[in-house]
Amino acid sequence: MIFVSLIITNIYIMGALELREKLIEQFNLFIQDDSKLIALDGIFDSINTSTAAPSIVPDEHYKIVEERRRKFHAGETKGATWSEVKQKLKDKYGF
Repeated sequence: MIFVSLIITNIYIMGALELREKLIEQFNLFIQDDSKLIALDGIFDSINTSTAAPSIVPDEHYKIVEERRRKFHAGETKGATWSEVKQKLKDKYGF
């Protein structure tokens, strides 16, 4: 059991090292493009922000979504597949 655990740990570490190397290569390409660098800086800022910013979505909207979700799970309403939604948009708007 210990041997299997060591193998799994080794695979995880090797995977993490390979992922780290891949990300470093990708970041090196990213930093050559100023627009991508600015976007990446924004992503890092949002990841590193420790305090949650207040939501701009009103609580009433969350209540509406929760009620619709409750009705869907209770079988009171029916959803549509993504294929159905795309077809309806294509029929209505031509795209």
